[in-house]
Amino acid sequence: MGEIVDSAISFKIIPFFIPILFYFLGLNTETTELKKLITEKKTLVYGLTFQIIFLPVVGIALSTIFKTSIFSTAVVLVLLVPGGHVSGLLTHIKKGNVALSVGLTSIASMLSPFTIVLWLNIVIRGSQEFSINFLQTFLQLAILVLIPFLAGMYTLIKKPMLSQKLSGRLDRFLKVVVLVLTFSGPIEIRELLVDNFFEGSKLAFLALLAIYLFNILGSKTLNLSNKNRQTITIEGLCQNFPIVLVLAASLNMPELIVYGVIYYLISMALAASYAFLKNI
Repeated sequence: MGEIVDSAISFKIIPFFIPILFYFLGLNTETTELKKLITEKKTLVYGLTFQIIFLPVVGIALSTIFKTSIFSTAVVLVLLVPGGHVSGLLTHIKKGNVALSVGLTSIASMLSPFTIVLWLNIVIRGSQEFSINFLQTFLQLAILVLIPFLAGMYTLIKKPMLSQKLSGRLDRFLKVVVLVLTFSGPIEIRELLVDNFFEGSKLAFLALLAIYLFNILGSKTLNLSNKNRQTITIEGLCQNFPIVLVLAASLNMPELIVYGVIYYLISMALAASYAFLKNI
């Protein structure tokens, strides 16, 4: 498995686009939109708690149940990363709360170097199979995610005209990159995907089903509006695959990349379908 994954050019290229992706996200994080969330503190806190705490717990539960699976650790690690920027588009299509979507993605992204390292410490503590330099991983995530994101926000605030120009160009550029890599990556490891698709898809479907059902329960318990419930569902379904690659490299886990691709493809298909279905 390791040799095939290591020979895949697409997965070596993707990490170089991570700073660009998060700089773009920072460029599109309107502070005025974030201020709107002050009036929805309960929803914001619940959404962040759901994404930062509940999703990893779902992964840990599945890892415990399916501890003999080749993806028993990968199922946890995939759910540690923040939501992807595509969630904003899907929320717009769903006619959800776009400000909430942007806020959740932005805040979770800013916190991700801290939250990922914290959960990694919990997940692999005492493990004889994995070892990781937590400080190095934190600095790597800060350089790839936090600093570009804050730089994008700084550009937006200080140079709005430049921000507008860059945002449009980066949007087109990233769409092409994502489209190409979405096909090229899976094609390069197609043999591994075919051999492991049933095992990976089983865990992915169970994780996504748990996310969907428990958010319904949590949202109803807190009396959240359908609009906000749908937005948080989309945030929970969308994970940031490039960061999964960073974790896979740090832990030397080719199986994490294989499961990450399976999870990404299934979650995007389900999230997009959910966005276009108006009655759920």
